[in-house]
Amino acid sequence: MVRKQGRSFSFCSVALFFLPSHYFVSLNQANAESHFWNDLGIVKFDEKLKAPSFTLRDLNGKEVKLEDQRGKIVFLNFWATWCPPCRAEMPSMEKLYTQFKDRDFIILAVDLREETKKVRVFQEKFKLNFPILLDSDGRVGLKYEVWSIPTKYLIDREGYVKGGALGARNWASKEAFELIDHLLITKRDS
Repeated sequence: MVRKQGRSFSFCSVALFFLPSHYFVSLNQANAESHFWNDLGIVKFDEKLKAPSFTLRDLNGKEVKLEDQRGKIVFLNFWATWCPPCRAEMPSMEKLYTQFKDRDFIILAVDLREETKKVRVFQEKFKLNFPILLDSDGRVGLKYEVWSIPTKYLIDREGYVKGGALGARNWASKEAFELIDHLLITKRDS
């Protein structure tokens, strides 16, 4: 029995020896990538899920389409002004946006079911520069199955949802900057 285990181990060793070196590079990249998601408590989706399309108006009445963001990493955040965790994470989201806005990264903050005036006052108070969109009837939130806020999704350059998270995070943290940087340098076809 010991010999069989020994042979099996030797066979596995030989088999691993002959695996292409890019397999190990891919494995190391996968492990490194999972650490970016895990450190922030973001669930990384294994399946390729196409982000549901939508068109919403921003605070100035301009239409913003998700499809128009192709080629960018999209940080899609569902929130409301009355939500304490939403309020808490907004300053760190602004820092994240400021850090990456010139590198094909955008935050789309979708306010759920509130009046424009109330949201504008909030934007001015917190000095937020990223786009804030109004989902006045909640239909986009329903498309994304938002049952709790804040809820966010990270969408890749091709429009696939890479992962999601419930609750507030410190988006100005080293881990958040590393995750967004990693997503920005990841090849389009991966």
